Amino acid sequence: MRRPELLTILHERMSPGELRYRLRCIDKLGYPFRGDESVLDVGCGDGGIARLLRDRVGTVIAVDIEPSSSWGGAPGLTFQIANGEELPFPDASFDLVHSKDSLHHMDHPGRALAEYRRVLRPRGAALVVEANRYNPSLFLQMTLARGHQHFTRSHFERLVHSAFPLARLGSFEAHYVPGVRRLLGIQHRVEEALEGLTPLHALLAYNFAVAERKER
Repeated sequence: MRRPELLTILHERMSPGELRYRLRCIDKLGYPFRGDESVLDVGCGDGGIARLLRDRVGTVIAVDIEPSSSWGGAPGLTFQIANGEELPFPDASFDLVHSKDSLHHMDHPGRALAEYRRVLRPRGAALVVEANRYNPSLFLQMTLARGHQHFTRSHFERLVHSAFPLARLGSFEAHYVPGVRRLLGIQHRVEEALEGLTPLHALLAYNFAVAERKER
């Protein structure tokens, strides 16, 4: 269930470009939210995506290893410090686990994925998004300039399958360019066009997995 009042608040907190980018990173997963799910957002950063998820589900608990000054509770949304490799929640606690650009920061990403599976209820799903190391723009901005060690597509897929053998995998294009507002429509059309070019799929900005918890 979408909540217009929450989106109004988010419009006030984020630039149009940032909001468009973050919404795209959720929408491109193609997940059919029911509206009543309990969600764990791992590696939530400033909490921006956790707030957007709260607009679509019942409750969200958002965690990161360090707090952010942007954190602030709201109805159905709480923040706390936690390590994705050692989640402080009982087995089968959540309907969904969301994780964007978190695994490549962890010492043992495979362990984190096993934790995602552990805290999911049967038939629950992990929604995992990671930047693609081979995307030219992100490689220059994040790998060379900032030292982020993003995964290759094949490495990402192997990691996901280690915990979720039947995951649905995909990729999409999404970028946030600060200060660009009048060109957002053009940016959207370009990103859609790139996704339609099969030879370029290996270079798209993000790889994702929608990984349902099923018994092996």
